[in-house]
Amino acid sequence: MSDKSQALRLKIVKLLGLTSLGHMGKWVGTAGVIGFCGGLAAVGFDWLTHALKEKSLSNAGVVGEGLPGDSVWWLVLLVPALGGLLVGAMIQIWAPEASGHGTERLVGAFHTLNGKVRKRIVFIKAIASAITIGSGGSAGQEGPVAQIGGGVGSSFSDALKLSDRDRRVFLLAGAAAGVGALFTAPLGGALFAPEVLYRKPEFEGEAIIPCIVSSIVAYTTFTFITGRERAIEIAPDVLSGLSFHEPRELLIYFALALLCAFVGWVYISFFGGTHRAFTRMKKVPPMFKPAIGGLALGALALAIAPLADGHGILYGGYELMRASIAGALSLQVLAILLIGKILATSFSIASGGSGGVFAPSLAIGALLGSMVGTAAQQLFPELGINPSSFALVGMGGFFAGVAKTPIASIIMVCEMTGSYELLAPLMLVSVVHMLLAQRWTIYETQVDSPVDSPAHAGDFVVDVLERMSVEDVVDPERHPPLVSANATLRKALDIVSTSRGTYFPVVDDSENMIGIFSLSDIRRIFRETDVQDLVIVRDFMVENPARVKMKDHLGEALRLLNEYSIHELPVVDSNNTRRVIGMLNRNNIGAAYHQRLRELKLGKL
Repeated sequence: MSDKSQALRLKIVKLLGLTSLGHMGKWVGTAGVIGFCGGLAAVGFDWLTHALKEKSLSNAGVVGEGLPGDSVWWLVLLVPALGGLLVGAMIQIWAPEASGHGTERLVGAFHTLNGKVRKRIVFIKAIASAITIGSGGSAGQEGPVAQIGGGVGSSFSDALKLSDRDRRVFLLAGAAAGVGALFTAPLGGALFAPEVLYRKPEFEGEAIIPCIVSSIVAYTTFTFITGRERAIEIAPDVLSGLSFHEPRELLIYFALALLCAFVGWVYISFFGGTHRAFTRMKKVPPMFKPAIGGLALGALALAIAPLADGHGILYGGYELMRASIAGALSLQVLAILLIGKILATSFSIASGGSGGVFAPSLAIGALLGSMVGTAAQQLFPELGINPSSFALVGMGGFFAGVAKTPIASIIMVCEMTGSYELLAPLMLVSVVHMLLAQRWTIYETQVDSPVDSPAHAGDFVVDVLERMSVEDVVDPERHPPLVSANATLRKALDIVSTSRGTYFPVVDDSENMIGIFSLSDIRRIFRETDVQDLVIVRDFMVENPARVKMKDHLGEALRLLNEYSIHELPVVDSNNTRRVIGMLNRNNIGAAYHQRLRELKLGKL
């Protein structure tokens, strides 16, 4: 790096408050800049996606997610296939990691790549995903914008030469910026990025505040430029009817949660099976696989068009959400579109295309919720059930389970629709679905908890050891052998030969420790038999040795072992630091750590 570049970098660091405000000040200042850049990236990606949607299938007579009767069938087949071919070529030539749903790559980058995302991903992912969605692909903008925003955060960290820890935090801050902006959900976006990393209900705690800052800034930037206030506009008369007042409805919402778990399992199983099927196509060049997926999507769209009452399974699924919430679909159409959307999303993304699963998953949840609400309305007319409420609850509850993001899903759905009337049933369905769906997830790169993340391997070791003290490991009733400072070498060798340890405290006449020696200290002289009665322990001991007390934490003990390059430490009385009451070695610490780790994984602590 040149002197000018270095000076510019330091000037930026100082300007952002990265030198004097500590980690939190650094994170907040940098997160604000990343939020602004992420908001601009979301604006550009959204504009590009809509521009391609208007240009691609419009020639086939398609203006929405469904196919009108006068649509040109061969263009419906050709356009998604050509879009898939173009995306496949871009991915194979420039960025293989741009394939699939971007959140999956984001999670993997956090856990295994120290938050590193190549700079080109910001552009390749945006273009590839815009082509996939714009050519009719059943994919959402959430995954791509999360990866795009994460790429912004990662690149910014690299430009400032920040640490791996900072890069991981800003990766999430960038993702939160993209999601919070594009889905007009600043709080939901801020919580989504730290929550989506883990299968269990966990958050990446230190990233929450930077994510909140970046998401707020990005949301403000996006809404100021685009003027958009809601990702899903709901008619005022429908919005006023969204409510929960009848306790007996909870039983029906519980049934919805059970169905969410079953449909979620089917969705994830078919998605994964489709991905494996395309992976096994060894004779098909990778760049052609998204084209095959696009062709299958077009054929499916044509097949269900006569049965879907003007609706369809193209694009992200926002029209399906609005129609489900408005109660505009019959039970038969809802069932057909539900199955069709699962198939379409798998064909579009699992084949190697580029897009997100968030919007399609919300659409699937809305269709399922509307089905349950409509059926319950017909079966129990006395309850006055509103299917629109069930559609909204189904959106959040379904995605909460398949993505393992219950808190973010609940908040995002409320923010996206502008309705907070259904928090109670939303929480019920989300939690029950989460409990029933612990064994599967749409994001395979998720890990169970921070304990299992390679990104936290070193941090977690220190954290666990600092929560354990020496007295948890050392038995005070087991006294170590003490050697007098005036003992001869021969006497010391006799003591060593009958002991299991490798380090031996040296004491004075009052049994106060004044030094220590190890087997290595006497190895060089133990063959000198003619001096064994002349040399005394005081001659070869190490004075003023490192020591620990019973109340010291194991992290401090490990630090001393590493600092002095030794394998064992004397443990002394808290009231008399010269009185030895035990010995602590690396094996003791390792065994205690693994036992505590096992207990944590089993949920005993």
